[in-house]
Formats: sequence, structure tokens, C-alpha cells
Amino acid sequence: MILPLADMEPIGPFAEPRPSMRGRYLIRDAKKAVAMALIDAGLSLLPRRAGPMPTSPKRILLADWGHLGDVLTTMGAIRALRERYPAATIGMIVGSWGRPAIAATGLVDELHIVDHWRINRSVLSIEEKHKRHRETQAAALTEIRLAGYDLAIDFYPFFPAAHPLFWQAGVRARIGYTSAGFGSLLTHPVRWPDEPAPFADQYRVLLDRVDPLHPFAPGTLRPVRARDTLVPLPEDLRKGTEDQRYVVFHPGAGAAYKDWGVEKWRALLKRLSASHPQLRLVLTGAGAGEMAIAGDLATSASGILSLAGKVNWEEFISVIAGADLVICPDTATGHAAALFNVPIVSIFTGTNSAAQWAPYGKRVEVLLRPMVCAPCNRAGCAAMACVREVEVEAVWQAAVRQLTRSLTYTDPHG
Repeated sequence: MILPLADMEPIGPFAEPRPSMRGRYLIRDAKKAVAMALIDAGLSLLPRRAGPMPTSPKRILLADWGHLGDVLTTMGAIRALRERYPAATIGMIVGSWGRPAIAATGLVDELHIVDHWRINRSVLSIEEKHKRHRETQAAALTEIRLAGYDLAIDFYPFFPAAHPLFWQAGVRARIGYTSAGFGSLLTHPVRWPDEPAPFADQYRVLLDRVDPLHPFAPGTLRPVRARDTLVPLPEDLRKGTEDQRYVVFHPGAGAAYKDWGVEKWRALLKRLSASHPQLRLVLTGAGAGEMAIAGDLATSASGILSLAGKVNWEEFISVIAGADLVICPDTATGHAAALFNVPIVSIFTGTNSAAQWAPYGKRVEVLLRPMVCAPCNRAGCAAMACVREVEVEAVWQAAVRQLTRSLTYTDPHG
């Protein structure tokens, strides 16, 4: 990962940083951290429902009910388990929003859907989210009990944890982070390392508990997806010559504070169209907001193709995998591109650690205006200078650097 703006003088602060965690929990509120400690103390009195770690697990249950980007980061760990235990059946608990990330990869045999109310970003009311949570969890619990898993691993380090569900289902060996709370319900609790390293690499402390004598080496859990699982490109992108090269622009993000600004995206589109007229420029996005942004930007230069709202997840993944470059903010799109070692220019924010959360690829440039207050561990601030002061010129130069190599580079690993 390259941080080409790191030599600039930090500015700010615009918002006082908050602690990333309190003690052993990834909870910022001191009162909530104390409450979680009391809950853990009470749960420690429950029956352990524990068994020995299976030397050769037959049915492995994994969990990450976070959002798309979270689930994408687990794919290297899932692949590592699949390769080490090829005869095992692997199931996974995900939210319905995370299902597309893993469903067609061939890595998981069974999916169990739990839409936890705390993570649900839909337009449902809080009452409807709680109802959805109860219904999906009850169905998943029945499925998991019937499946008879002998090992469970929870990848999600934040509250809420899936540990209680593992315990309720009677899985005998249960591994997870204590940082999410409910660590008393685990048979093999693990403290989250919180290291300045790609988040996917930090799953090693979980997987190594299964077979401590054969630990996974750093870098072996980098998320990847096999290209032979891809569907054909959408017809709009297949029109014209078969060797059409293109750059993907994904201007939207899941949170407004990550917004770089429509006018900056427009200027970048014009600049890259003029400097690389042989490349097609493709806009992607999902949802009404991102479709509106793409519609506005589609007229920025001639020949721009907007696929926003026109493709499903698997077609979107194929579009990303076939690109010569992907330019995006801090969003799941960057993680998707990294699965295929596609060059990435990511316009990041200072709200969290780029060392942990940037796309885990071999050809990634992260553009982030250095700030005294970063990482702030906040959901944005009024200024957001960390992202809004990243200049178009810097992004264009990063794009040119990546394209210079991309247009003459052949990845030997696909």
C-alpha cells in the first residue's frame, strides 16, 4: 500500500479523536464497557457446553454478519481453511446484505442468514429491524443445530458478536474475539491484536487456535477470488471491440462523510478522458443516491458508460475484475478490486486506520490528506478535510502511475 500524500504537513485538528476501544472491548463509551464486563461476568456462570478442539474438524461454522466490505475481508481466511481441511463442510453466518459477497465464490457450502438489528442499514423502523433480527436468528439457530457443527469461528471483532448464537446452538469448540463482548461464551477466547496491519491478516490469531502447531504465515490470508467463478461482463460493456480496456469510477460510498465531492469526480473524469482517450470510463454504483451521482457524472466527457443500478452483484464483480484501474472512496468496491489484484486508487478518510482498512492488494494507492486528528474514530466531522482536501491533480497522478504499469502488466496469478 502506498500513501503518496504522507509527506505533507498534517493539518487540523477539526475533531478531537475518540479512543478506539475501552480496555478489552471495542466500545468507546466507558459505561457501556463496564456494562459489558458485568454481562461477561454473569455469563461465565452458565454451563460451558465445551468440548476439545477437533484435530480434523468435519463441520466448520464461520460468522461475519458485518457489511459487504467486512465479509470480503474474510475470503482469504475462508480459503485457507478450505485448503487445510478440504473434506470439511463449511457454513457461514452472514447478514442478507453480506450474502452476495460470498454466495457464488464456491468457498462456503451453507449460508445462514441473520440480520442483526444493530448492523441493519435498511430503511426499516427500529421495531421492524428487531422483528427481522428475531425471525432470522430463530431460523438460523434451527439450521445450525441440525447441521451439527463441531467448530465455530467468529471473525467480527465489534459488538454485536455471534458468540451467543454459537453457544445456544451447542457448538463444542468456539473461537472469537473478546473485543466484541460475550467472550465468556467462547471456549477459545482471543484478544483482537489491533495492529497496524491489514485487517484480514489479523484473523490469523483466530485460525491459529485451531492448530497452534501449524500457524498461518503473514500474508497468507489476503482475500482472493478465483476468476473462473466470474459471470460474463454485462452486454453494455461487451459492445465494441473485444479487447476494450476500461477504468471503473465508483464515486459513491456507504456514508456521506466519505464523499469526495461530485465536482472533483467530474474534473477527474474529464482529465483522465483527455489523457487516456483509448480507455473507456465506466461508472458504477447501487441505490438511488449512487445512481443519481452517476447520472450527473455520465455527461462529464464523451463515451462514459454508466452501469449504476443496471447490474447485479456478480456482474458488478466481473466489471471490477476486468478493469485496468478502479478509483473509489473507502468502500467495498476497493476490497472487491483487491480480490483480483486490480490496481486501485482509493480516496480515503482519516476516520479510521488506512493501514488496517485499506484494500489489501498488491497495487493500491491510498490518498489521504494527513491530519493531526486522524484517525479520529468518529463517524465524520463537519470539515472532513482529510478527504475533501485531496486534490484532483493528486488522484489523476496516482491513476496515471497505476495505468502506466497496468496497460503493460500481466498478472501471472490471474
